[in-house]
Amino acid sequence: MSRNLPLLVAALAWLLAVAPAAAGTLDRHAIPSPILGQSIDVRVYRPANAAGPLPVVYLLHGYGGGAEDWTGGGDAQATAEAVFAAPDAVPMLLVMPGVGNSWYVESEKYGAWSSALVQDLIPAIDRLYETRTDRSQRFVAGLSMGGYGALRLATHYPALFRAAAAFSPAVFEDVASAADFPEFQLRFFADAFGEPFEAARFNRANVFAPLKAIPPELAVDFYIMTGDHDALGLWDGALKFFRAARGAGHAVELRVRDGDHEWRLWREELAPALHWFAGLSRSADRR
Repeated sequence: MSRNLPLLVAALAWLLAVAPAAAGTLDRHAIPSPILGQSIDVRVYRPANAAGPLPVVYLLHGYGGGAEDWTGGGDAQATAEAVFAAPDAVPMLLVMPGVGNSWYVESEKYGAWSSALVQDLIPAIDRLYETRTDRSQRFVAGLSMGGYGALRLATHYPALFRAAAAFSPAVFEDVASAADFPEFQLRFFADAFGEPFEAARFNRANVFAPLKAIPPELAVDFYIMTGDHDALGLWDGALKFFRAARGAGHAVELRVRDGDHEWRLWREELAPALHWFAGLSRSADRR
């Protein structure tokens, strides 16, 4: 038996080396929202064996999507488990709310979604899970309409979010009238900015003007990715936001990828964005 011990030890070491990382949990919640008068459908991914309070990433879906988009087409759970399995990883809680086609703003048609997310959802998540509740450990990311939502939450609520990542964001400069948009884009807005579209309402909700009003102590870091062949032409707004954020003194990462407005790009960008958030988390802890 003793002669076989080295072989047994070696075999055990090999099994541990090739064993897959433990799977995290994916929880489903209906978070009550007094502001909306309804529940918010949410998926929450929690990494396996994560000790202590976790930083939080709010991961937002696009137009026509819902709470399961990122764990479905986005393959977010598998991506997160691969990222968080690294020895130097910073495990994070991923929170994925379903907001319909609300554009993450306040509207008569969909309700006060912006307020509901910051006043109802965030406190509920902090009660349900052991989270890092300081601003330096809270992040937001999203694709397309959710990319706009991520930038909007970060620019309108910089005291709550340290950084935002936007993949193919549906972001546009302020406009003078509905005529500044093609008809297909007005249909995508789905009356979230008034029925009919109200330019003044859109501009109040938009992300460009708030960049200059954010105080230096609440500076937000941004990660922007766009496809160079985006069929909706959203690369244009992404580049304009990049220039505007840099001009306002914010740190910005820009990635222009070969591709369209597609899940392939968004899936592939999630891991780099999580690594980027981790770097910001570590930097905050070293201060």
